[in-house]
Formats: sequence, C-alpha cells, structure tokens
Amino acid sequence: MTEKELELMLVKEVKKRGGRAFKFISPGINGVPDRLVLLKGGKTGFVEVKAPGKKMRPNQIKRKGELESLGFLVYCLDNPEEIASVLDGIEKYVGNEGVFRIDKNDGTYGIKGGNRLDELETEGGDKFVGSNLAKR
Repeated sequence: MTEKELELMLVKEVKKRGGRAFKFISPGINGVPDRLVLLKGGKTGFVEVKAPGKKMRPNQIKRKGELESLGFLVYCLDNPEEIASVLDGIEKYVGNEGVFRIDKNDGTYGIKGGNRLDELETEGGDKFVGSNLAKR
C-alpha cells in the first residue's frame, strides 16, 4: 500500500463521519502534517500519513512537538487498521484543562476539563450561568 492510498482511505473515513480532512500545506514551513482533520463538534487533529513501516523525518517530529505543545493532537498514520482509532481519538479529545467550548446543537453550554458546565466563573470573577451562559 502506498502513502497516497492510505491518505485517500483516511479522507474517505473522515467524510463518512461527517468531517473534512484538508490537505495541509504551509508555504515556507516544512515538516507540517499532511492532513488537518476537522470532525463534528469542533474536534480537530493533525495527521501525518506514511507508507506502511515508514517513520517521520526529524523536521516532522519537530513540527509534531510544536503542535502538541500548543495543545493539538498529532498522529502519524502508517497502517490502515489504525484509521478508526486515530479518528476516535480526535472525536474524544476535549483539550487542555480550562478549554471552553460552545455547543449550539444541545443548547449552549461550556466544557471545562471535560465536564459540562451549567455555570462558569472566570479567573477575573465574572460569572456566566444558564442555557446561554449569559453574564450574571
């Protein structure tokens, strides 16, 4: 199996899940992952696709570390049997402690550290409550 074939399999599976897998190209910065995967609910991850058994180059490992230090998920995919687990990982990832998300499909609410919030108090003491987290 070639890298291109594996990449197309990834794109197809992302589409099945209602998401998008954009080809990620960053002019002037080498070593960025091949795909930016966007899934329902604002779930985001980067995927570097390699032919089976191939490893990431040093500049790719460096970029992976940079993105992970910013709180992003970065996967290296070299096996078609791992596509589902990579996408499952992206779907289940909430983010770093303190991440605040809005979900307009289930009423508007916040997520902090993986827990649903009915009210949120900021470090500055502002309080947000209710289904729309209106400032109290």
